[in-house]
Amino acid sequence: MRKLIPFLLLVSSFIGQAGVLDHTIITPEIHGITLKQVSSKLDNAVFEVDVYNPNPFKLPVRTLSGDIFLQNTRVAQLSASSNKSLAAKSTQGFTVPVSVNIDNLFGVIQQIIMSGTAEYRFQGYMMTPIGELPIEQQGTLSDEQVLLLLQTIMAR
Repeated sequence: MRKLIPFLLLVSSFIGQAGVLDHTIITPEIHGITLKQVSSKLDNAVFEVDVYNPNPFKLPVRTLSGDIFLQNTRVAQLSASSNKSLAAKSTQGFTVPVSVNIDNLFGVIQQIIMSGTAEYRFQGYMMTPIGELPIEQQGTLSDEQVLLLLQTIMAR
């Protein structure tokens, strides 16, 4: 029993350290998203996502997953595996395949045309060896981005 007490103290000190570590990691930020390719059926797309690591250490990325919303409607989802590490205090691009929900996208296009604005939101996470880090980005598409979206859909 006496040998078990030092072991439990050692284990509890690691648990306390893990909690401190969680609070010192700054969540990576999305600094840019560029559409690279759209399938002819509009059901798949490929984006280049620029992710910034604000931490003073490299951060290995194993998975990037999430949902893309337009006008608060989920229009796409993504899940990409990676063996890259985000260098400390730098931005790195990830090529991300996206599955598009055509029915939801067309419903949203009608709303965008009627309202004249397009609100977007990405809600997801990065899986790293130290755990899951949430990532969220939201805003309004510019007029040029709305026109590009409409042109892409109309061209198909």
